[in-house]
Amino acid sequence: MPDPDWNHIASAPLPDNCGWRGQYRVRYSEIGQNGLATLPALADYMQDAAGWGAKRLALAYDDTVDRGVAWVLARMAIMVRQYPANGETITIETWPSGFAHRMASRDFRLIDESGTVCAVAQNFWSLFDLQARRPAPWPDWLMARLPDPPGPKLIEVSQRRAHPPANMTAADTITARASDLDIYGHVNNVRLMQWVLATSGPADTTSTADFQPASLDIQFRAECRLHDRVEIRHADGYATISRRDAHNGKTSDIDLVRAQFSLQNHIDET
Repeated sequence: MPDPDWNHIASAPLPDNCGWRGQYRVRYSEIGQNGLATLPALADYMQDAAGWGAKRLALAYDDTVDRGVAWVLARMAIMVRQYPANGETITIETWPSGFAHRMASRDFRLIDESGTVCAVAQNFWSLFDLQARRPAPWPDWLMARLPDPPGPKLIEVSQRRAHPPANMTAADTITARASDLDIYGHVNNVRLMQWVLATSGPADTTSTADFQPASLDIQFRAECRLHDRVEIRHADGYATISRRDAHNGKTSDIDLVRAQFSLQNHIDET
């Protein structure tokens, strides 16, 4: 991902018609060995903030579930300037930033206690048919609730999504457990992010995982359901979560998640 324009990110106004602001305190259970929050913790805050932001537009889970649909996260692109510390309170500002090709984008600005923007993200959401377990068309009632205009885009995310190289190697296998599932009955996106980042450190036996990368572009391509056995593969800066599926007597590996990241030591501290 290109370097963000932090001045633009900080100065963009919170939209009056669709913006939401809330505060989150970093808890002891959410920090790494260095005392700073992990990326999954920040993603968890953003997931919660997205729900409250959608609630303002009457488009949250409680507003859509009776109609048989809900929003699911399809992609997250996030860049971190500085991870907040244990006990620090951060402010999250978020708003819808665009609608195209049955995909809604939502931007996030994370601000630390000093008033400095410490991270920025853009998420992409699709509407999900809860019974058919597949993407759903956008009905008229939903279109009528979308903000016009949407808020500004804080970053420009490439339409060319991360495509893993051919030399991926197996790093781990995991079986989805009941404790991994969310309200939709599939493995939550933050848990999938944890699985990916567990393979993100340098590829040697003495290194530990890096749960505080400088950036992450992660795609959620298909559901991971209870008891699914998946394989995590990685190469330098890439990772996938794959499931082996059988169809018409043939087996193939289906990528449920694809991710590209840059490690924390690549952040420009200037």
